[in-house]
Amino acid sequence: MDPRGYQALELIYDTAVNPGSWRRALDATASAVDAKAIALVIRGNKAGAKDLTMMSSVYLDFSRTPAGWYYGAWLSRMQNQDWDFLQAQPPHEPVPDLETGLSAEALDARKDYAFLRKRTGVARRLGIRLNADSVWFDAMSIGFDRQKAEIPLSASERSRALLPHLTKALEIGRVFALLKARYKAALAALERVQAGIAIALPEGQIVVKNAEAERIFGLKDGIALSGEGRILTSDPDVTSKIQAHVLDVGSTARGQANRHESLISIARPSGRTPFLLDIGPISDSKAELEKGLDGALVTLIDPERIPYLRMDRFTELYGLTHAESDVCRWIADGASIAEIAERRGTSPTTAKNQVSTVLSKTGVGSRLELIRLILRVLPPVA
Repeated sequence: MDPRGYQALELIYDTAVNPGSWRRALDATASAVDAKAIALVIRGNKAGAKDLTMMSSVYLDFSRTPAGWYYGAWLSRMQNQDWDFLQAQPPHEPVPDLETGLSAEALDARKDYAFLRKRTGVARRLGIRLNADSVWFDAMSIGFDRQKAEIPLSASERSRALLPHLTKALEIGRVFALLKARYKAALAALERVQAGIAIALPEGQIVVKNAEAERIFGLKDGIALSGEGRILTSDPDVTSKIQAHVLDVGSTARGQANRHESLISIARPSGRTPFLLDIGPISDSKAELEKGLDGALVTLIDPERIPYLRMDRFTELYGLTHAESDVCRWIADGASIAEIAERRGTSPTTAKNQVSTVLSKTGVGSRLELIRLILRVLPPVA
């Protein structure tokens, strides 16, 4: 990744806590991929949900002119077919507009294309779906200068390096938006989260933690805090791994590294189900949480304390059967294959196959990833 990419990362992660930073983040992203303009569209799958669009300066400035108002009222809906096309594509796979089934001549003659080309100078475009989430559809349209007959080959590769970070920033931003909307103050909101939430500086010191994080650290059952406020575990190798990942994601939030998340299992000497640590970057230039805070958002999950979750929503989204929904809940409870087989009244082989089916349907590779997915789709907010 070149220096412009790292500069973009710092701004991208600032959007998680400060959504008003998207203009600057998208400008930096456009610069990093040698593009002219970027539009980011977020769709919820609820009936009647409106699209939310964030734009870089070229598009945003245009949207505030009479021509932009006209485009928004009469021509922008023509792009719905482009977003629908992207919704059927694999995530993080840049798709040039000429691969959507229309010729260059047909695209250039389309009223919305022609209008934007004349008013903003944007011609060829690169579309990208950012996630594989059934709850949210996030996608980007990267526009290139009309002087370029083709999309530069380097643009796709440069954009690939930033895509996981854009996706992660959107995921974190949704959690904070939910908390701030429901509970107004971010610190007070963290106390409502039934998973442990802690924020660490890149150097590893925990500077913010909610009550559940305090409880988990206080157990000293495989994980605790040092006198300097750094995370310690009963395994020195795991401790080093956590410290390295906190440093990496924290440096990423400052635009100095390139790691968007980590998922780590913490063994417990008590023999209870291991804790899970989900580590991602966070930046807060406007001091919503603490002045000058750039670092890592650490989510601590105790599988034995996961609150009761209404799995009907999760079941509907991922097409799980009633039996698979039960298996999913027991996985979240930390049940072993033998325990699942006993509860289902089946053989361990059958239970193992059911677990594999649940993992396949939800698109995750392990039980740990499934637990994280469940809590992302059904945030444990009291």
